[in-house]
Amino acid sequence: MSPMEMMERIKEAEAKAEEIKKEAAAQARNIMIRAQTEAEQMASEFKQEVAERGDALITKAEIQARQEADILKKENDAKISALKAKAQANIHQAVSFVLERVVKDYGRN
Repeated sequence: MSPMEMMERIKEAEAKAEEIKKEAAAQARNIMIRAQTEAEQMASEFKQEVAERGDALITKAEIQARQEADILKKENDAKISALKAKAQANIHQAVSFVLERVVKDYGRN
């Protein structure tokens, strides 16, 4: 092989190496772009999932709070009813007591 042919082959190899280098750089950029796009998509999906889970937890907590409030209301209503019944049972005794006092205090005059 002559020195000219050898120089020509070296130039061709260098040109091919440069082309491979450019292709590799382009592929690397494409990989980076795809990775960034996928990461952004994953972040968006994760954010959506977190929001949905948060909404579900809030809804569950609200339902539980309503149930507990209903239980407390029923318990308090029962206590109120019991107090009213107790007061009602004593109303006649209280009226009699008051009338007795009034009659005793003012009935003598």
